Amino acid sequence: MSSKILLVLHSHIPYVKRQGRWPFGEVWLFEAIAETYIPLLQAWLRLKESGINNALSFSFSPTLLEQLRSTYIQNEFIAYLQEREALALEDERYYMSRGEKEIAQIASFYRRFYRDTRRDFIVELDKDIVGAIKRVQDEGQVEIITTAATHAYLPLLDSSGLEYQVKWGKRVYEHYFDREPQGFWLPECGYFHGIEDILIENGFKYFYVDSHAIEGGKPIEVFSEGGEEAEVEIATFARTGLSTYRPYRIKDKDITVYGRNSMVSHQVWSADYGYPGDPDYREFHQQDQRSGFKYWKVTNRRTLEGKQVYNPEQAALRAKQHALHFVRSLEENSREARKLGFTNPSIVGCYDTELFGHWWWEGVSWLEEVIKEIDLSSELELALPHQVGPAKHEAQVFESSWGMGGKHYVWDNNETAWMWEIIKKAGKEYEALKIYADGSDLHTLAVYQALKELMLIQSSDWLFMVSNNLTRDYAMKRFFEHYTKLLRLSNCLRSNKTDDEFAKWLHRIQHEDDFFNQISPGGLI
Repeated sequence: MSSKILLVLHSHIPYVKRQGRWPFGEVWLFEAIAETYIPLLQAWLRLKESGINNALSFSFSPTLLEQLRSTYIQNEFIAYLQEREALALEDERYYMSRGEKEIAQIASFYRRFYRDTRRDFIVELDKDIVGAIKRVQDEGQVEIITTAATHAYLPLLDSSGLEYQVKWGKRVYEHYFDREPQGFWLPECGYFHGIEDILIENGFKYFYVDSHAIEGGKPIEVFSEGGEEAEVEIATFARTGLSTYRPYRIKDKDITVYGRNSMVSHQVWSADYGYPGDPDYREFHQQDQRSGFKYWKVTNRRTLEGKQVYNPEQAALRAKQHALHFVRSLEENSREARKLGFTNPSIVGCYDTELFGHWWWEGVSWLEEVIKEIDLSSELELALPHQVGPAKHEAQVFESSWGMGGKHYVWDNNETAWMWEIIKKAGKEYEALKIYADGSDLHTLAVYQALKELMLIQSSDWLFMVSNNLTRDYAMKRFFEHYTKLLRLSNCLRSNKTDDEFAKWLHRIQHEDDFFNQISPGGLI
């Protein structure tokens, strides 16, 4: 009997609509659409047409769904593609004039890529990626699950914040997919004992955690952080004797947990020997100063010096080789599981969707080849969670995440402690406003907007950016803007200063932060 391979792709981009374009903001979303979501969807459709089993699980954050469905974002994305196509043409001519034919050829490749992506988006997908995803799920070969409303880091929220994030995550999913979600993706795989209770209350059947949450031991990410390990207090979780080769029911609860397989994850993500760092793959961190295009290959993963010109054909060959290596590793992993007594092992691989195509340019091609190779294997079979069968064993899962250190460090540390204080204050501020939702329509709209600002404040994205000093200033700006909006809403409602000037300002911020507007807040404010 074949081992079941569960590949789970978690999709999320911060809420950046009308919140800046370049170098921070909407461009993050446009890059993900162009380089990941559309190529991945097209690859999946090619596999389907070839009759290949392409069963995949995806989670989509509600804020991402809202942005993908926005007419504004759809039109701005088309403009972005046109801009990139024009820039690529300029680069092609520029490098040809300098006699640098290799780079000019890659510029020509980019020009065709953005032209074809624009055609696919407009003609084949009718600008509606969410609708295409829904059709794919309705056909039964893909399972879409949901996550927290604004991708908040759930283990550190208070009970009210947790409830808003989970319930709105479910509500938005139902709005777009016309069914109840079965699974829930814990942002950052952040788990704490008791979160399953609110998941059960909302009808969820399963969720995912990192490997050490079930097996114990040292978190796998520690080994990919190099010299930074000494700066973090690394917990070594007690060995449990359990394994990620099978799903479990949470002890005394009617919900299933799947553990991310460490080998499957490490083989792809490792900074030391993961596939994306191969010398032949495109270098993500070096770009042309004129256009921003990436024309060089990794060459040496340890330095940005001495990069050689990227060769797409050579990289495509390496992607096929790595796909074959990965599937052979899965087969070996499967055989080892059987030796340990798991007659029907399941192997779970969880990844950020944006790794494929955006961070790792060749990643979509690699994944497509992996699916083809699994389909040819006599030992492996791609599967969805419901095809694995019911969990027959119980587990008590460790409080954990897939971040550095295995717990909450990435989102809760000396750099972010002040942010958590504000998040707590914002939550209390909102709770005191709920009584005003029983007043006029304007007051109800204001309370609803306050809830949206609260959920945006809770987003894990700002904490992550501050912790890693990645776009730190942008993250702090966004964090304070949403908090300031919440405070003004609160002050005006409390003092009954809801005049015409307030109404105009409310209309403006509704325009800026206009997610979840098509979804009734009934019972959720």
